[in-house]
Amino acid sequence: MSPTWIGVMATSLGLATLATSPGEAQAQSPRPRPADTRQAGARPASGGLQAIQDEYDRELLRIERERLARLDRLAASQPPEQADATYETLFRLAISNNLFAEADPAADRILAATPAPAPAVRFLAETINLIASADRGEYDRSLADLRRLVGPSRKSAGVGASARPAPSTVLDTPSLLILCGAYYQRLVQGGRFDVAREAFALLEKETNNADVKEYCQQRLRQLNLVGKPSPTVRGMDIDGKPLDLAAMKGSAVLVVFWATWCVPNAAEVEWLDSVYEANRGRGFRIIGINLDALQNGGSRPEVVQPAVRQFLVEHNVRWPNLITSPGPDDIAAAFGVSEIPSNVLIGRDGHVIQVDLSRKNMAEAVAAALR
Repeated sequence: MSPTWIGVMATSLGLATLATSPGEAQAQSPRPRPADTRQAGARPASGGLQAIQDEYDRELLRIERERLARLDRLAASQPPEQADATYETLFRLAISNNLFAEADPAADRILAATPAPAPAVRFLAETINLIASADRGEYDRSLADLRRLVGPSRKSAGVGASARPAPSTVLDTPSLLILCGAYYQRLVQGGRFDVAREAFALLEKETNNADVKEYCQQRLRQLNLVGKPSPTVRGMDIDGKPLDLAAMKGSAVLVVFWATWCVPNAAEVEWLDSVYEANRGRGFRIIGINLDALQNGGSRPEVVQPAVRQFLVEHNVRWPNLITSPGPDDIAAAFGVSEIPSNVLIGRDGHVIQVDLSRKNMAEAVAAALR
């Protein structure tokens, strides 16, 4: 696993969970972190920083939805050539803001339009349709749409299919990765690991974009962990105490991958802590795996330890953390982690049962693991 890849993906995807649910991307966008004036050990005040951020995110979401609606109304009043340009703007905004369901009605109209839209606009509309289907829980339909959009049948289906442009000629690499992340998150949050494996195997085979191919390979490695015994997590934590995941068998354990330089990690501490507090009495544990030593070609854990310790104190993190480092014992590589934030839920029997949980489905998944 390339440390540079981690940084690139955390930025371009907006984080693990860029596409967890419509509008949630805004909630996880990087923000400057204010100085923390709390005393060590103090609990976060309810209705404090997170409440302000949530309110701000809701207002941003309202504005973005209104912008899409206005563009849709404008396009409906324009002649076809002008409408194509407006729809293209609408669809690109929907992709960048994770608003696939909101743009789906416009996509339906453009796909049914006569005359047919420009090939690039049609591709964007089909992509919106695909992920909106997954939003509605129509995972098998979304997979069928994906096969039609990028699969081998597209290359041999005749004039209509050959007129469709290759994805890489319509969208730049960051946008393609956003689409991959959006689709991936919908599939794993729906528990459709079978569809996710098939979809990303197809994408990996058919894409000619090296970054998309690498992304798919990383995701497949992580998806293939589900249902199998967890990789080893063993070492000395930040306080010099031995930490061994195998010794926690009988508990449900969330393994959280994070770094001090990833701002969304700071934002997620509060809601992770609320899930931890609600479930620790029933056998729920969290282990943090810090990736600072993997950045910039790799460092010794002791070099990054002061910054890691400061982060943990400032954010009042209560669960044990260890620093992974490059080499054969790289825990992130063993779990197939390619960007952060990322996490893996281990069941009481020591088998992986879920990957990349988000604020949207964390509490439900943990409750199921503890039954």
